[in-house]
Amino acid sequence: MNKSQARKILGLDGSEDKREIKKKYRKLMREHHPDNSDSDDSKLAAKINTAYELIMKDYADSQNNQSSHNSQSPKRSNNRKTSRPKHKPWSARENKNAFCARPILHEVEDFEGNNLGTIEIARGKYIWTKDEEFSLFLKSLYETSKELLDNARPSLFFELPEIIKQKYLADITYLLTGQFIDSTLTLNELALVEADSYKVNAMVELEHGATPPKPGSMLYPAGVSNHRLFLRNKVGEIIGYLSFKDDRLYYVVIPLFEQKKAQVKMVVADDIQKTGRGNKYVDLDLWIRILPTETSALESTNNQIQALLDKYAHEGF
Repeated sequence: MNKSQARKILGLDGSEDKREIKKKYRKLMREHHPDNSDSDDSKLAAKINTAYELIMKDYADSQNNQSSHNSQSPKRSNNRKTSRPKHKPWSARENKNAFCARPILHEVEDFEGNNLGTIEIARGKYIWTKDEEFSLFLKSLYETSKELLDNARPSLFFELPEIIKQKYLADITYLLTGQFIDSTLTLNELALVEADSYKVNAMVELEHGATPPKPGSMLYPAGVSNHRLFLRNKVGEIIGYLSFKDDRLYYVVIPLFEQKKAQVKMVVADDIQKTGRGNKYVDLDLWIRILPTETSALESTNNQIQALLDKYAHEGF
């Protein structure tokens, strides 16, 4: 594979910087499921990885050459080891009524592209936008949830079992995520707009022993449990739960169901496929219509978060 072929696979025109190359690479990997060993996507994922490695090696070589050239100038210092881009004040819209503020995180790398960790570049009740890496967005909410739990239980006579702490951490992170994602904006970016609804590519993760639905058949919501939307067929059998190839949709669609703000239509789009973990899934065409927002939804989420923190503070006593 040469550089021209690699750029074509990644959809690059050669003008992108390192951050843009990484974003395109991660987007392609999400779309083509690298763990799906039984489909053509696994072969494409391997090509995407090879193309990315080639492009990043070429990028690093060009940066090193430039760095070597600049180091010959007596006005430049050779002691600088990291590249820290200048940041403008974060300008995303804020949800003033969110439970708390959160950090905006940025990855720090050295000149060779090695990740040195993350730094906080802003803090506020900022709504997520595509300018913020989604993985760092989730990390910011995880860290925020951990701070809330630590503050709720500052003096401990004993430590709670890790499994209990992780359950609280997961629940609060999930609730906070819903406060910092604009459902309409995210669906406009990730879904196909059709009249008054959005069409989304989704999946149903099949329960063990469930009767596989046939292409073209309809599926229906069967209820939400532990932040999973379970689905049933036309005779009422629960066959699995709703899943997505793009993780961002999970944090948009499931809360809409939990808050009873969505109407859906689901049609099975393909036959059974296997993931690398041995689970079976079926592709779905999902149409979502967002119902009018109730003003009590945010207050309800804030109350749920506070109730979890109160329960955590008294857990084990």
